[in-house]
This record gives sequence, structure tokens and C-alpha cells, in this order.
Amino acid sequence: MKLTRRTITATLSSLAVAGGLLAFGAPAEAASQCTSTGVGYLCVNIDPRGYDASYQKVAGSTAHVDFNLVCANGRWFGDEGSFYISAGETRTYTFAVGSQGSCFLKLIDMNTGATWQTPSISR
Repeated sequence: MKLTRRTITATLSSLAVAGGLLAFGAPAEAASQCTSTGVGYLCVNIDPRGYDASYQKVAGSTAHVDFNLVCANGRWFGDEGSFYISAGETRTYTFAVGSQGSCFLKLIDMNTGATWQTPSISR
């Protein structure tokens, strides 16, 4: 199984904020589940290989965080380790684990221990 981390730097912060807010859009957008962290947006999406994670940081100081995928079938998946993210950046990660049914994305702040999680998404 191949796990891939992609790093994207937002060049237009207004576009990044608008994109993050659109992720909360109409209920018909069932292929994406997002939550606000207060300084960014944490989202999980369905991917042909499994589940895509993204964190878009729109404010605040640089954070040291880690993605985890937690599934209702009792399985838990980590990514390639924690990472740093600054305001204006988006980090993504593909959990190439196939279909695990209903799962949610968990983001852990490595400095404070605070956690955020998305609503569950099914694949």
C-alpha cells in the first residue's frame, strides 16, 4: 500500500478561505466532510484508493499536527508522521487503504494534545 503526502501552498488567501467555506456547502456534497478548527478547515474526502485528508490553515501561528484516520470497523491508520503548517498553507494526505466503510479524520496538535475530527464519511 502506498501512502502519499502532497504539500500545496495557497497563493491567494482569499481564494483559499472561499474554498474552505465552500467545503461546508450544500448537503448534496456527500463526498466531503469538513470541520472548523478555529484557525482552519479539516476535511476528509473519498478517493479511488481510500480516503483523502486535507487541512487548510487560514490563521494563527505555525502548528505541529498529525493526521489519523479512524474507522467504525475498529481500524485506525496513521500517516507518514506529524508535520508543520503555517497560515495560508494546505496539507493533504491520501490514506490508500481501500474501502474501510465509515471513517472520520482526526487531527492532533502535537504541542497541546488538542484534537479535532470531521464527521464520518463512508466508502
